Amino acid sequence: MGVSLVVRLSAFSAGLALAFVSVASGAEAAPAIVSRVTDATADGPVVVAIGDSIMEGHGLDPSDAWPALLAGEDGWRLSNLASDGSGFVTVGDNGDTFADQVHAAVSLHPAVVIVSGSSNDLGESDAAIARATDGALTALRAALPHAEILAVSPVWNDTAEPDQLRTIGADVVTAARTIGAIDLDIGQPLDGQRDLLQADDVHPTAEGQAVIAAAVERALGRPAA
Repeated sequence: MGVSLVVRLSAFSAGLALAFVSVASGAEAAPAIVSRVTDATADGPVVVAIGDSIMEGHGLDPSDAWPALLAGEDGWRLSNLASDGSGFVTVGDNGDTFADQVHAAVSLHPAVVIVSGSSNDLGESDAAIARATDGALTALRAALPHAEILAVSPVWNDTAEPDQLRTIGADVVTAARTIGAIDLDIGQPLDGQRDLLQADDVHPTAEGQAVIAAAVERALGRPAA
């Protein structure tokens, strides 16, 4: 992947101005958000990933997570803020929602931000998820008006995608388009491929993470290397 992500996005959506901002969680103590840094090049674009345990690379070396795989290929300076259990509504293991991760992301002054819906919000009210998704992305636009935002569809396992997860993905698309972000529908790249999942049947193996990374590349309009 000799062409940088920023260049590819400019070709994909010329002149697009996007934004990211933090929405406070309301908790008195700040959640313990961990930044997993991949400095592929000293002068590459600063990229921040916001998401759940799949984006984090749960059970694997952090370098195997799909955002880190793309960072290594594209020369990003990546901070992966994704964490186990988090969603737009659902509080994760670190006490954070995606809004809290956004708060941490803004201080990093990224050129590109990646965010995805999550199965962690399954079982929550559809209305609450839609409000939280729209509220976060709308607010994000005001904080980083010159950053690129990639809104990636949520990833499921090897079984049929739940109806509510499709709704969650649709909420992300609606919010992303409202603020002028790039929405990337990567389908369900793990569908029917149990061998790409760890023993918990939830989290991708290293090979599964590579398949997700390739799906993101295709959604951006070019084949993965």
